[in-house]
Amino acid sequence: MLASRIQKHFPSLTGQQKKIAGQILSLGHEAAFFTISRLARQFKTSESTIVRFARALGYKGYPDMQKDLQDGIRQKLSPPEAFQHSMAKVKEADLYSKIFEKDLENLTKTRELNSNQAIDRVVQEIIRARKVGITGFRSSHPLANLLYLLLGQVRENCELLEFSLGSLPNQIIHYGPEDLLIAISLPRYSRQTLASLQYAKKNRCRTIGVTDSPISPIGQIADIVLLGVKKSN
Repeated sequence: MLASRIQKHFPSLTGQQKKIAGQILSLGHEAAFFTISRLARQFKTSESTIVRFARALGYKGYPDMQKDLQDGIRQKLSPPEAFQHSMAKVKEADLYSKIFEKDLENLTKTRELNSNQAIDRVVQEIIRARKVGITGFRSSHPLANLLYLLLGQVRENCELLEFSLGSLPNQIIHYGPEDLLIAISLPRYSRQTLASLQYAKKNRCRTIGVTDSPISPIGQIADIVLLGVKKSN
């Protein structure tokens, strides 16, 4: 998939290509139906620059990259149509229904961002790990704590890694190739979360990053990346 290619090749891209990578990820599935000329206009660049960007990611050219984008859309599951239909009937003035609609929109976007293959890999890593550590700071800390509580109900040997429990490196030093660290980092990104992932990888611990972009700080180094959207108002 395009997102995984961007994550893999991002360090070797030029500054302009990194900018295009961020733009095309922000554009999402809409980019799959853009002609190269329209995409160039959208990004205020040239068609030849788009072609070089595609080749830098290992594609033969723009049509090859576009096909990969379109294939990714076909692999996604549609959101429950019945629920969408029922939500559409709600009165405009119903504030509570609008809140649910926004949550559904965020869930739908999150589902579109993650392939079945990526989700399957995450499930398998969680099942096979000897122990699972979970970490997240700033606005991501409540999510990390919730995941720790829920995951602890279905498997043993889960722990929430926090600075309040002592030195974070001293906690992660006990993690190795048989273990798993799940790091959650949404804007504003936390340096502590990135440091956690870096320490874990030094010990060859398997890592999962939950973030908003494959080119976010933890998105670039995690073994597996799950993407989500930051909840909007």
